[in-house]
Order: sequence, then C-alpha cells, then structure tokens
Amino acid sequence: MRELQEIYDEFHCLGIAKSGREFGEWLNRGQSYLSSSKSRNRRISTEALLSLISNVTGVIDATNEAAIECTDAAQAIEYKEGVNALKKLENEAWTEIWRRVE
Repeated sequence: MRELQEIYDEFHCLGIAKSGREFGEWLNRGQSYLSSSKSRNRRISTEALLSLISNVTGVIDATNEAAIECTDAAQAIEYKEGVNALKKLENEAWTEIWRRVE
C-alpha cells in the first residue's frame, strides 16, 4: 500500500484535493490528519482507507459521467486516465484492508 503522502500526491495531481487539510476531509478525518500522521510516522488507518474507498467510488462515478458527456476527445481521455488511476488506488486500498483483517 502506498504511503499516505503518496496518496495525497495522487489526489493533488488529479485535482481532487488542493491541500493536505482538504485531503483529511476525503478520509473523513480532521484537517491535520496528513501532517499529524507524517510527523508521527503512522500508516493510514483502516477506517480512513474505508472512507477513501467510499469517497473515491463517488469520484469515479462522477468522472465516468463527465467523460461520457464530454465532447472534447482529449479531455475525455484525461477523464478516463484519472478514473484508471483512482481505480488502481481503490484496489490497493481494498487489498490492504483485506491484508489487515486476515
């Protein structure tokens, strides 16, 4: 599983979270979750992973709809690439959750 900072970097690159404070909200955590976790060298909690999956699923659905409605071929490709990146992250999160409960 990626480190929390790597997940944030992906969200930031995709334009989903503009700051670490905003990223905490995507995990249903406080605004300082990213900085606090980094300073304490903590891994992402299972609860935060579940929230991430739930929220990413909504973004995937909305992005797929936007890609269908998009008339600009280049932008539609960007949407699909973003969806693929989020699906990969979603799969990694599920794999980590299952690894923790075994």
